[in-house]
Amino acid sequence: MSSTVERAESLASSGVARNSAVPGRDAGEDAQRALFDPALLQQLERLELLARKVFRGLLRGEHTSLRRGRGQEFADYRRYQPGDDFRYIDWNIFQRLDRLFLKLYTAEEDLGLYLLIDSSASMGAGDPTKFDHARRLAASLAYIGLNNLDRVVVAAFGDGLTQRIGPLKTRQQITSVLDFLSRLATAASARFDTACKGLTTLTLRPGLVVVLSDLFTGEHLHQGLRSLRGQGHDVLVIQLLAEEEIEPPLDGALSLVDIETGGELKVTVDAELRAHYRRRLARWLEDLERSCVRLGCEYMRVSTAIPFEDVVLNYLRRGGHFR
Repeated sequence: MSSTVERAESLASSGVARNSAVPGRDAGEDAQRALFDPALLQQLERLELLARKVFRGLLRGEHTSLRRGRGQEFADYRRYQPGDDFRYIDWNIFQRLDRLFLKLYTAEEDLGLYLLIDSSASMGAGDPTKFDHARRLAASLAYIGLNNLDRVVVAAFGDGLTQRIGPLKTRQQITSVLDFLSRLATAASARFDTACKGLTTLTLRPGLVVVLSDLFTGEHLHQGLRSLRGQGHDVLVIQLLAEEEIEPPLDGALSLVDIETGGELKVTVDAELRAHYRRRLARWLEDLERSCVRLGCEYMRVSTAIPFEDVVLNYLRRGGHFR
């Protein structure tokens, strides 16, 4: 993948692959931090190799079916039926038994891997931002998918399905994924249900949908997940939270402004309010996890303080199937 690394160097030097400017952050700092630099590409290569060791066949081989035709390996015989392809008749059996039998093979089906990235304004919080963390996770999963010759679609959602790339099929197309991810920016609020409806119009057969979001989407989350599951997709929900959202470093009289709506709330933060916040947060997170499980979706909660490669490997070690 040396050409990929060279491409990343070109992106970084041209400024294309730098972090998107986020309100409240210094533009000069953003200009100095490459989102996809050569070091990250090397991490992706190591991650893909580790993924194969941890869970061989992660993104391929889970979707197998018995079909007439030439596949990966012989599976079984069945009697010939009118309309079957003569090419797969076992003529040796015909000579011995004077009967027609068809060879069946285990055929591997390509996996459709759909990566949905929340690009709403709330994803711009944290250091690193939840949005940057989501984009690196998406790059990692796309890299693994393309190296296993699966069909990969990467899409961003805000007020609906805003931008997408794919389906892509070859490992050389990882540079197109990085180009796409580097150009994404946060804006507006999220309508997850509308995004999922948009995705279902793009997909011809079920695959794995990975949702990368802070899940500040209200009731739209449940509606969106239902539509994905209704189409037969496997769904992995990765909820991203910044450390300051888990344990806010706040104290005293403050005016809090909603990053998406602009609404303002004046509060006085003390030990009692912080304890109340932690209880409400824990209850909300538990409700989200239960809702995902009830809808038949896998759920992972991730802090932006955890390196993206550890998140991916943790999922593999849990035995999660990209199926």
